[in-house]
Amino acid sequence: MNLLKSILILIATTYIPVFGYSQSTIDQNPRSDQPKYPISATDSIYKATMLLNEDIAYAKSNKLPFSLANKHQTLGHIYSSIESHETAAMHYMDAYRIYDSLKKPQEIDDILAMLARTYVDGKNYKKFDSLIPIALRHSKQLNSINYFYNLESQVRKNYFFKQYSIVLRNSEIALQQLDTYDFLTEKDKKEKIKLVELFRYYLSVAMINLKQYDKGYELLFKIDPTQFRVNGKEHLAPISQMATLNYYKFRYFNERKKQLDSANKYLLISDSLKYIAIRNFQDRLSENGNLIYKIISTEKQLQLANIKREHHKASSNAFLMATIVLSLLLTVLGVFFYYYHNNRKRMKTINSRLKESNKKLMIIDKERLEFFSILSHELRTPIYGINGLATLIDQEEDPKKSKTYLNALLSSSHYISVLIDNVLQISTIKFEKKSLHLKPTNILELVKKVSSSIKISADQKGLKLYTNIEKTNWGENLLVDNVVLSQILINLTYNAIRYTSKGFVAINVTEQRRTDTHVNLLFEIKDSGIGIQNKHRDIIFNAFENKTFLEKNSTGSGLGLYIVKTLLKSYNTEIKFLSKVNEGSTFYFDIDFEIAGGTFQDEPQFQPFEDAPSKILIVDDNNINLMVTKKNVERIPGCFSETASHGREAICLVKDKDFDLVLMDINMPDMDGYEATKHIRLFNPDIPILALTALNSDEIQSKAMACGMNHVITKPYDFEEFKSIILKYGHVLQE
Repeated sequence: MNLLKSILILIATTYIPVFGYSQSTIDQNPRSDQPKYPISATDSIYKATMLLNEDIAYAKSNKLPFSLANKHQTLGHIYSSIESHETAAMHYMDAYRIYDSLKKPQEIDDILAMLARTYVDGKNYKKFDSLIPIALRHSKQLNSINYFYNLESQVRKNYFFKQYSIVLRNSEIALQQLDTYDFLTEKDKKEKIKLVELFRYYLSVAMINLKQYDKGYELLFKIDPTQFRVNGKEHLAPISQMATLNYYKFRYFNERKKQLDSANKYLLISDSLKYIAIRNFQDRLSENGNLIYKIISTEKQLQLANIKREHHKASSNAFLMATIVLSLLLTVLGVFFYYYHNNRKRMKTINSRLKESNKKLMIIDKERLEFFSILSHELRTPIYGINGLATLIDQEEDPKKSKTYLNALLSSSHYISVLIDNVLQISTIKFEKKSLHLKPTNILELVKKVSSSIKISADQKGLKLYTNIEKTNWGENLLVDNVVLSQILINLTYNAIRYTSKGFVAINVTEQRRTDTHVNLLFEIKDSGIGIQNKHRDIIFNAFENKTFLEKNSTGSGLGLYIVKTLLKSYNTEIKFLSKVNEGSTFYFDIDFEIAGGTFQDEPQFQPFEDAPSKILIVDDNNINLMVTKKNVERIPGCFSETASHGREAICLVKDKDFDLVLMDINMPDMDGYEATKHIRLFNPDIPILALTALNSDEIQSKAMACGMNHVITKPYDFEEFKSIILKYGHVLQE
């Protein structure tokens, strides 16, 4: 039995993923016979725990303190391995008290290091803070390798609390002392490599979070992640560290190098490792819970058996007591098997759901990878065209050819704008209805603007673009969200052009019915393109699922129709279509618009005064944007401008000079547009301040109004609309 216990305890401790701590030799008690067969490792931890409890009782009764401390230490290892940290700490403390009474400095050093690690793992930081100075001082006096394990526990605790300056300082101290520490054996030398990589990991993460990017990322990419392996087995902490390592590589390529392909690669690796870590943690949590329950139940059974034996010696009522103990035992076993059976059923159900969820996640990952591959192609193609066309325009002397190149450049630019709008839209569509921003609009003019923006793309493919509007009152204004309706029509029209190689594309608007307050309009986008097969009818409106249709017919991103379908929910309507293969398609929808007061006028409503020109301050940190905005402002009669490159300069200029209007960018370094506006409002509450930004969301609108801005103009904008807004606010001020 002596050899059996030794084998069981050896197997159990072999499977314990203890990080770098030495283990004391296990005492052997010559009390039983040797086994004649090998022991399976399946229940080795459980059996070893039971045998160790028996050995503890034996050591206590026979007054063997060193053996007793050794058994408590080994039990601490076992409970730590199954993440029962409180119980592990209790056994370590029992071992520490005995070693301390026996004056065993090396054993005390090992126990203190294990106890510090257990307090960190169990998140008992109060006890850890009181213990770690003692552990560090003790290991330093012995010149023990445990000094570095104690430093690692201290670094990891501060890492959890994001105290990166302390992490950086302690990691640097550890690396300096590791460099001079004398590692004698090959095992110790391998341990040094692991410790060096570990502290370099903490050091690089701390530097990056303290904005020491160059040194941090340089060190990060030198780290060998294979050194995060523990005893040849996966462990939760090393996998989490590898996930974090790949996350910071993602940040490096995303924020520093702007290399999206590499960034996405490392982000996927990081997410996969995080998923593995979570799954392993859940598996271990379930296994450990069952094991702890089994150990506790068996310990209770052993206690009951001991009570039975004591009562049998002390009382003549042995039969009655045996019956009671047997009844209790049967009850406990019945409850145990009941919960065991239920837990097995529950675990099977959970495993089945996890497998199904994993399968869905893998499909989603595959679809998103394919989508970003398509998106990369869609972005690179027009960017390449824009660069090439800009060069051709610069080199071309023939004005007609230059005009042709310019139209093509505008088409590519407009396509990129639509594509980026779609990508940004898809990232925020997590709702049933989008909030509409309604304002009086003439439908005829809106459709004309959409048609003119699309015409260049149609001309390049040699397609006829028709616009037909049948309406009883051409001049009336309707309450419309210009951005949403324009995006719907542009996406549908671009879609028609993309799948039509010859013939025509038409935008038809028909008035269907009218009341005193509302008008119902039918919108139709018709084409003479390839049409849609019946097998594709159910997927063309699904983002990431219409690749089967796209890959043989077009290189588009596959987002346009999904966005159209979602945006139309805001108008309480839906998109429908008719199609014949090789004859064309018609997408149509109808909307009830509320009639607004007033009618459309061809001339701008607000005219500048010749004797009171508008003086406008333009604030933007981008020189190109400043130049473009300044040129557009100066195209407006009676307006001239000055510029500022950041928020603080704008505040000073508004204080020193008399401006009629401020065009304020939002995203700027040092001081953004919101803060600059708040400062200006402290001394000038009346001057109109208009946000001029590429950001477009309800949150931006709300924040702009809250800080004191009067209006938000979203870039890129239509010049005529921009002009009318400038004249409107200039006119109000001049009156």
